[in-house]
Amino acid sequence: MGTVYTYGSIIPPTKLQVTFSPEVPVAGQMDEVTISGKFTKDITENTELVVAFIDSNGAALADPTKLPACTGSGCSIKAGEQYTQTVEIQAPDSIPHSTDIFIVMGNSKTDVIGCAYVKL
Repeated sequence: MGTVYTYGSIIPPTKLQVTFSPEVPVAGQMDEVTISGKFTKDITENTELVVAFIDSNGAALADPTKLPACTGSGCSIKAGEQYTQTVEIQAPDSIPHSTDIFIVMGNSKTDVIGCAYVKL
């Protein structure tokens, strides 16, 4: 896979670790994405996980995948605890060589807990 850049909350930065299976997403197929990290804020049933495939012009290759960051009885994860979640996403029908993948976790558009940037 390409270079992985990680970003997170402004103070302190939270690094989001991301792996894909298969290692390079295959166009039009389901891909497994594992996201992990320790965050400075709690993860709750309101925390959303968004995965977006973007081309070299900054245009989305498909609608972003939006999922709950956690579900079920063990959903509340306190700040500082290890978080690991594996989800399946549908890759776009076409993935050009210069595709970027953005993975964002947050409680709203302005409350980003962590994110990662993958350059294919």
